[in-house]
Amino acid sequence: MAPQTQTAVPAAETGPGTQIILALFSYNDSKLKEVVPLFNPLSVDPTLRFVKAGQAHRDQLWCDIVCVLYDPSVKVDTFVHDIATLKLVRKIPIVIVLAFDADRQTIEQNKLELATDYIVYLPQPPEQFAKTIMMHVVSIKLNKQRESSRTEFGRKTHALGEILVQNNVINAVQLKKALDHQKSSGKRIGDALVELGFIDEDQKLHFLSFQLAVPIATARQYAAADLNVVALIPEHVARRYDCIALEKHDTELSVAMTDVLDLRLLDSLRDITELTIRPTLGKHDDISTSIDRFYRDISSHKDASSLMHDLDEGVEYVEDRQEEVNLDEIAAAGAELGIVKLVNMLIGNAVRDRASDIHVEPQEHELVVRNRIDGDMHKVMSPPKQSHQAIVTRIKILSNLDIAERRLPQDGRMVVKMGKREVDIRVSILPTIFGEKVVMRILDKEAFEKSVTNLGFSPHDIGIFKTQITKPYGMIIVTGPTGSGKSTTLYSAISVIKNVTKNIITVEDPVEFHMEGINQVHVNTKIGLTFAGALRSILRQDPDIILIGEIRDNETADIAIKMALTGHLVFSTLHTNDAASTIARFVDIGIPPLLLGSSLNLIIAQRLVRRICSKCKVEYSPPDELLDQLNLKKESALKFYKGEGCVACNGAGFTGRIGIFEFLVISKEIRKLILRNAPTMEIQEQAEKDGMKSLRQAGISIALEGNTTIEQVIAATTEI
Repeated sequence: MAPQTQTAVPAAETGPGTQIILALFSYNDSKLKEVVPLFNPLSVDPTLRFVKAGQAHRDQLWCDIVCVLYDPSVKVDTFVHDIATLKLVRKIPIVIVLAFDADRQTIEQNKLELATDYIVYLPQPPEQFAKTIMMHVVSIKLNKQRESSRTEFGRKTHALGEILVQNNVINAVQLKKALDHQKSSGKRIGDALVELGFIDEDQKLHFLSFQLAVPIATARQYAAADLNVVALIPEHVARRYDCIALEKHDTELSVAMTDVLDLRLLDSLRDITELTIRPTLGKHDDISTSIDRFYRDISSHKDASSLMHDLDEGVEYVEDRQEEVNLDEIAAAGAELGIVKLVNMLIGNAVRDRASDIHVEPQEHELVVRNRIDGDMHKVMSPPKQSHQAIVTRIKILSNLDIAERRLPQDGRMVVKMGKREVDIRVSILPTIFGEKVVMRILDKEAFEKSVTNLGFSPHDIGIFKTQITKPYGMIIVTGPTGSGKSTTLYSAISVIKNVTKNIITVEDPVEFHMEGINQVHVNTKIGLTFAGALRSILRQDPDIILIGEIRDNETADIAIKMALTGHLVFSTLHTNDAASTIARFVDIGIPPLLLGSSLNLIIAQRLVRRICSKCKVEYSPPDELLDQLNLKKESALKFYKGEGCVACNGAGFTGRIGIFEFLVISKEIRKLILRNAPTMEIQEQAEKDGMKSLRQAGISIALEGNTTIEQVIAATTEI
């Protein structure tokens, strides 16, 4: 039976008391029959009083919690104004917006303007709805109890378990089990309840926050924490007591901790930091992740700073006049223990963070080190400026480059062992006005995913891919900009088809990943071993399958095409914007359409987009203009997602990347178009008729599956 509701009365006729007044504010009674049953589980609580209110009561309503049901027939401006009046003028403690899924987009678009504490989308099971409301009911009760205790000195505060039982969050039997578990484990009752699965970590923090009047540390606070502030607490103390410093304001230090009642810890932190400690509640996982992240960086910065004392002042950068270069001094600087340690640290930290590139950039007054992680650049440290030349020299020594040459660009390669782990690093050195800039491309063989299922292919794409790569001859081209994962796709194909009965040879510059059972050739232009030269020799090695790292010129393209025509399966890459324009690119470098149409089997265009963090993924409604840009209809059935930002993703909302692909299968119709040298647009249209999904369409599919955002799709597939 639904709870009995009374019409709301003016503030003059009622006031705060022992009861919690819960109001349901609606503009139209027609939808109440769908909403009122949600309150049924709450009706068993004798401390709750239910009232019904409408727009006529807005300026007089007094209650503890008001649930405002959105009505699409009411102007949005009116709705926003009413919410603001209830929260900011009437000072109602908790204002909750109720809206049906059909109105989700409208609510999300105006979310920032709504002065609401919480939004609930309907329909929703009554038990889940009651759980949400009870979290706020308990908060109100704790606040009232706290206010009452100020006037009644010495009044006892209820224990957490008692509060949860009284408010039907758990039952007495569950409390008994939790107390028994607490005795055996020695943990706090909240932790015992979480371990037994009676409440979750978020509920525990929510209730403790109101019971103890202590705020909860936010993901934004963890992400924005300053290294100098975090370093105020020694690492061993942070790890032992599960705490981390987040913010410093004058003489106050905000510290996230799992146990804010540990007075010994609070005293110890006060003595260590000589600051007043302001505790905040934090999850164990969030604190542990932040400790790992920040203290590694703190250690790196300390090691970098210590080089100030280790370095000889004579190692400073000298103007680019070759006669002033002292090779012995430079080599000695590169072999300095501090420099060796620093370069090892740069590489080790980058591999740990799954960075794809390390940039060592000399500026006018400082030296900056940045890592590219998931496509974005992040500043990681700023070593002493005078260490620049020694760092570059160390990298040159490891890469077998000329340490005396500082006027010309140089390219090299090194292999670094980290325990049992081998990492290939491609090195590029470029002279700039403030010294030599170094970029190290990391090719981590262990981090490399060679499984087709990990690439982001749809089931339909996997079917096409496996059919084409198992053909006995022909050419498969993967196209896209630098850093779009072309090599990963090619290696994944090779890993699927490699077999003891096949002779597979690759020609690469450089060899990015070593694979067992594959013959890999490293191009070396310095000694004349070019792609074309290597390919001519490979033909005499009786290959079945050939992987060419990149087709750069007419000679390489011509040999590759002829290999494909003479019974070999050829894989390679090309730089074009989409799959259809690959054909025009081949013609442009001098390949006759007749040979091209006869040899091509499949062209794959690809891009990488950032993957939404699974731990903070939420549904949201993108702006109408973005949907219009993608030619999507504004349907309520379409669901899009984004990452809110959490500790696991350092507030970014993304972790890792996923590919989007355009598969152009060379059908009979496409071959005819190639033979008559048809325009790219005509080939594109025919491919789409044959069932090809464009990069943008593939991106939209990935977004609708909840793997990435609409903004990422637009950024990666902007049409030229």
